[in-house]
Amino acid sequence: MNYEAVPSGEQLLVGFQRQKQVTNNVIGWYLYSFSSEPFIVSAVSTYVPLMLEQFARINGVRLDDHSLSCSEYDGKCVLGLFNNTFYIDTSSFALYTFSLSVFCQTIMVISISGLADMWKSVQFKGKVVVAFGIGGALSTVAISQLNSSQFYSLAFLSIASNCCYGVVNVVGNSLLPLFVADLLKYCPEHRTSDIEKLTTLISGRGSSLGYISALLVQICSIFLVRMSKSHDNIQVAVFFVGIWWFIWQLPMTWLLKDVVPVEMRSEQLRVTNATRYLKYGWMSLFESLKHARLLKDVMVFLVGWFIISDSITTINSTAILFAKTELKMNTLNMISVSILTLISAICGAIFIPELLSVRLRQPPQRAMIYIICWASVIPLYGTLGFFFDTVGLKHKFEMYLLAIWYGVALGGLSAVSRSVFSLIIPTGKESTFFSLFNVTDKGSSIMGPFLIGVLTDKTHNIRYSFYLLLMLLILSLPVFNALNVERGRREAKELSELNQPDDRNE
Repeated sequence: MNYEAVPSGEQLLVGFQRQKQVTNNVIGWYLYSFSSEPFIVSAVSTYVPLMLEQFARINGVRLDDHSLSCSEYDGKCVLGLFNNTFYIDTSSFALYTFSLSVFCQTIMVISISGLADMWKSVQFKGKVVVAFGIGGALSTVAISQLNSSQFYSLAFLSIASNCCYGVVNVVGNSLLPLFVADLLKYCPEHRTSDIEKLTTLISGRGSSLGYISALLVQICSIFLVRMSKSHDNIQVAVFFVGIWWFIWQLPMTWLLKDVVPVEMRSEQLRVTNATRYLKYGWMSLFESLKHARLLKDVMVFLVGWFIISDSITTINSTAILFAKTELKMNTLNMISVSILTLISAICGAIFIPELLSVRLRQPPQRAMIYIICWASVIPLYGTLGFFFDTVGLKHKFEMYLLAIWYGVALGGLSAVSRSVFSLIIPTGKESTFFSLFNVTDKGSSIMGPFLIGVLTDKTHNIRYSFYLLLMLLILSLPVFNALNVERGRREAKELSELNQPDDRNE
C-alpha cells in the first residue's frame, strides 16, 4: 500500500499505531527476559546442580567402600550408573548432565533457528518463544515433583528444560536488532539516536530486568524454603521458578506483533513438511557459516565467545558444587549467595555498559576485555587455596564476596556481548546468526563441565577446576583484542545489501 496517497489524518493514525506497536514489541521483549531469566540464573545455575548432586549422594556409595551408603555421609562419594557398571563422583554427575543438556540444546537450537529466520514475522517468532517457554516451564515444574530415587528422571528433565530455554534464548535475542531498527524508523524521538548506543541501552535494560526477575524469585524462594517442612528443600524453589516462567511469558502472545505486513518469501512456499523445516534450519546454519567466513569480526567474536562463555558459565556451576561439597553450605546459604550475585549482576548490566562505553568512551571490544580481566580474579583466587590455609575459598564468607565480584562480571558481559554481536551481523539473518552465537556460547559449555567432571573423577578434588577456568579466561584476551566493531558493521552491511535485501515492506 502506498501510504503517501492516504489523507494526512489517516497517516497520523497509522503512524501512531506503528509507534504503539513498536513500544509493545519492546515491552514484550523485556518480558521475554523477565519470564525466562530466573530459569537460567536460579534453576540452572543454583537449584538444579544442587539437586543433581543431592540425588546422586542419596543414591551413591562411599568412595572408599562401595558397600556403604552415602546418604548420611559427609565425605567423598560416588554414584553407580547403569546397574553399577561404572562409578562417577557425585559432583561429576551434575557436571556431566549439564554438558549433555548443552549438547542436546545445541542440536535443537540449530534445527529451530533457521525456521524462525525463514519467517520474517515478529508475531511468528513470538509464538515460537512462548511455545518453547511453556515446554520449559512445565519441565521445570515436573522436576520439582520428583522423589530422591529418580535421579535418571531428574537428569532427563534437566536436559529437556534446558533445550527449551536454548530455543527461547536464541529466537528472543534475534528480535533485538529488529526492534532497534523499528525504533529508529518509526519513533521520532529515536530517529537521531546512535544505533550502537540504542542497542546497548535496550540490551542492558533487558538483562537488568531479567536479573531483577531472578532476584525476586530468589527472595521468594528463601521464604518458601523456610516455610517448607525441610529447610533444605530445593524442589519448592524449583517449582516456583517453573510457575513464574509459565505465567510471565503469556502477555507476549498479544504484545509481539508485526509493525507492517510481512511478505511471504519464496522459500516458505517450498517448505511443506516437518523434515524440510528441520533441514532448512541446518542448511541456514551452514549458509551463515559461509557468510561468517566472509565476516572477519564475526569469526573473531565467535572464537572469543566460545572460549569466554565456557569459563563464565562453568565458574558458576563449579562454585556452587564447591560451596556445597567443600564448604558445606546449605540451601539457604546458596540462595543468599545467588541473591548477592543477582544484585551485583543487575548493577553490572545497568552501569558497566554506561561506564565503559558512554562515560569512559571505550569501544565495545575493549569493554569486554576489561570485564574478562575482572572475572579472571575469581579462579585465580580459588587456586590460592592450594598454597594458603586461610585464604583461597577456605571459609564461607569468601563465597559471599566472590558472588558480588562474579555478579558484576556476569551482568556487564551479558549486556555488552549481546549488543556487540547484534551490531556486526547481517540484517535478515538474526535468528541464524544468533544460533551461531548460541552454538558457540552453549557449545563450548559442553567441554568445560565435561573436562571438570573428568578432572573431579580423577582427583576427587573440585578445586583443580580453577586452574582450567583461569587458563580459558586468559586465552580469550588476545582474541577479543583483535575485534573491530566498526569494521564488522561495515562488512555486515555490505553482505546484507548483497545477499539479503530487506523483506519488510512499507
